[in-house]
Amino acid sequence: MAEFNGRSLLTIDSKGRLFLPQGYRELLGKDFVISLSSDMETLAFYCKEDWEKKSKWLRSIPEFDRNGHVLRRTIFSSTFSPYNTDSQGRVLIPQAIRQEHGLVEGAEVLLLGVGSTLEIWNNERYRSGAGSVSLQDKQAMLDYINATYFKDLSKGADDNG
Repeated sequence: MAEFNGRSLLTIDSKGRLFLPQGYRELLGKDFVISLSSDMETLAFYCKEDWEKKSKWLRSIPEFDRNGHVLRRTIFSSTFSPYNTDSQGRVLIPQAIRQEHGLVEGAEVLLLGVGSTLEIWNNERYRSGAGSVSLQDKQAMLDYINATYFKDLSKGADDNG
């Protein structure tokens, strides 16, 4: 399983293409997927294997569940696969979703490694607050994650402290 980390500041060219650094291309592999990020705020690159797991999970939601159907529609209609880079390491961001996410010609794009995905942000949008998190929000998220997923660990920490 690929693990993306780090960040790169790049620019969308006149044809809507984005140069992917070599390390990211190697992690993504030959065929990859472009879709919404998990928080649905921006786009992300997914390795084929990771996308297949997410797709299977989405397809397990009953189609007759209205909320589930809307979620499936939102994600699958913003998904493009299989994708790969051209001989110069560039990937064409589909026109259908470029403008919606501010990925227009000349735009500075921030690639953010987020573990199993590589998010694609319009740098200005990210810096203006869409992607940033305050210190107070970070603490609230940590508290939520610990209480939700690591109850036994946080209980032990309280007992020892």
